[in-house]
Amino acid sequence: MAVNPKSLSVYAIVGVISLQTLALWGVAALFVYDTATQPSNSLAGAIFLDVLIVVSAVAMSIASVLFSRGRSSMRSAIIVWQMTVIGIGIASAQGVEPRWEIAGLLIVPAAAVTFLLLFSREVSRHLDTDT
Repeated sequence: MAVNPKSLSVYAIVGVISLQTLALWGVAALFVYDTATQPSNSLAGAIFLDVLIVVSAVAMSIASVLFSRGRSSMRSAIIVWQMTVIGIGIASAQGVEPRWEIAGLLIVPAAAVTFLLLFSREVSRHLDTDT
């Protein structure tokens, strides 16, 4: 059986989720740094949030690598992550001072990845279960 080269859709998804994962690692580093250097009202709460963000970054790193290798079980993990990113984008566009630029930067790529994961034949072929 010949191995098909990856399509543009697969490369686009890998690129977007890799950038999202790197950004999450950056946020994790910032939060850990702030917890270590700034006083907080609840040290236990700050540490819990730091651990939660680091665990999320580890999970997204694993999902990114396994998706690029063609593991079909990563589709659901990535879709859940994209829905979370879309929710964060919607929340950033609300309130007293809405940040529409942040909302756009979060929502548009996440929606594109979700659309490609759900409807692209090339992605379905990439995530074939017999590999």
